[in-house]
Amino acid sequence: MSKFLKKNWFVILVVVIFASISIYYIYDTNKGKLKGKKDDGKDVVYEVNGEDKTADDFYEDMLSKKGTSAETALFQQTVADQAVKTTSEMKDKASKQADSIKSTYETNYGTSADKQLASDLKSTGYSDLEEYLIEQQKINQVTADYAKANFDDLQIRQISYILIKFEDSSNVPDTPTEDEKSRMDAVDQSLAAGTSFADTASKYSEDTSTSTKGGDLGVIDKNSSNLDSTFLSAALALKEGEVSDWVKSDSFGYFKIMATAATQDTLEANNADSDPYVSLVQNYDTTLAGKAIWEKAQEYGVDFNGNDDLEKQIKTSLGVADDSDSDK
Repeated sequence: MSKFLKKNWFVILVVVIFASISIYYIYDTNKGKLKGKKDDGKDVVYEVNGEDKTADDFYEDMLSKKGTSAETALFQQTVADQAVKTTSEMKDKASKQADSIKSTYETNYGTSADKQLASDLKSTGYSDLEEYLIEQQKINQVTADYAKANFDDLQIRQISYILIKFEDSSNVPDTPTEDEKSRMDAVDQSLAAGTSFADTASKYSEDTSTSTKGGDLGVIDKNSSNLDSTFLSAALALKEGEVSDWVKSDSFGYFKIMATAATQDTLEANNADSDPYVSLVQNYDTTLAGKAIWEKAQEYGVDFNGNDDLEKQIKTSLGVADDSDSDK
């Protein structure tokens, strides 16, 4: 199902700031000119939870991350490091992920693997792969906590489905063909006989990517734009335990959808061995990270010490700028 795309967690951050000028130019023309408080005689660019980031620290870090939206990456790292402490489990996970990524690069790029990986990693604002992966875990956790706190507003659901594919996807009539109707009837009869949705999906669903998991798609919310829009609307309308009528998607076929969780208690009980909110933000809602980081920074009392342009740039990059920022 090509439109049911999951975000690759090894994401290259979009270059949105300082795209047309050199970081060296910024460093030369701005170092020492930022206004605000002092720390050991050095100008403080911003502070988060009592941790000062001086102009020297800021620009030296930006130099090491030139060619990226470095100040935003640095800001996110500062906030995430305050919110989530590095654990041995994070390090182990990052190490395993790094080995897997390196192996994939070697397969795809051969002798150029190290060079290509270094180039892609540079685009994220990092030079060390495991450090990057640890920071992504932290940002994911901050974002997951934000999703949990906004559960109802985001309309979070855990969804399962059964798919009956079109007989001929190049020629889709308004109503099911006899063959499609026969397959749909088999599903309805199974459910009416008391067979569980999961067992029915395992037997009858024609999407092998989920049928082996009892039809489980995972955790979604209203921002899951990588899902078919007709499917998403029908899924979000379901109450917990409710099964939809047949939903026609012009891209795939006919769906029978079930909300296996629509409350926090059930969602967390269904996913006792993992964090369902991390799953959500890694796979289906990529819109929340900026909001989550900014909210956490405000919770810690972020202070840009009069550096309005920097604050505006970071908020714009995070996607949290408002009308008042245009006046700065």
